[in-house]
Amino acid sequence: CLMIFFKQLTFVICLLFLTGCGFELQNTGDLKQTINIIHIQTNDPYTVFYRNIKNQFRENGIRVTDNREEAAYVLVIEKDFSNDRVLSISAHNTPKEYEIVYQVQWSLFKDKTQLIFNVQHLELQDYSFDQNQLLGKSKEAEFIMDSLTTRISRAVLARLGNI
Repeated sequence: CLMIFFKQLTFVICLLFLTGCGFELQNTGDLKQTINIIHIQTNDPYTVFYRNIKNQFRENGIRVTDNREEAAYVLVIEKDFSNDRVLSISAHNTPKEYEIVYQVQWSLFKDKTQLIFNVQHLELQDYSFDQNQLLGKSKEAEFIMDSLTTRISRAVLARLGNI
């Protein structure tokens, strides 16, 4: 009983310390107050990143419109590139390890003024590959790709939170 009390007391003290020193989680500001409607301009609206950033905007209360004239802000995705490559092979000449690379370059316009110019994000991650677990490894690759685009989307939102 005394041990539980000390754990709770330690938690409360840490919580008070963090709030007292001004600690704040990154991107906890209300992005909707700055950007309420946005248009995403891209060459390929079917990429993993496009779907992810669109969902991130909606989760933050920002309406995404297909009509450029309706939105005050336009996010222009200039580069949306993903690739995987073999990092290592076995003695039997089969892949053992892959690396997934996701790269995005974007700019932000408000009306006709460019606010943010050619920001680049590069995320990569490797994973082991086993021919005997082909289905599971392909699902792992999809999960990694989604994870990389989520990281990039969050970085974009954090950058937009500073405008």
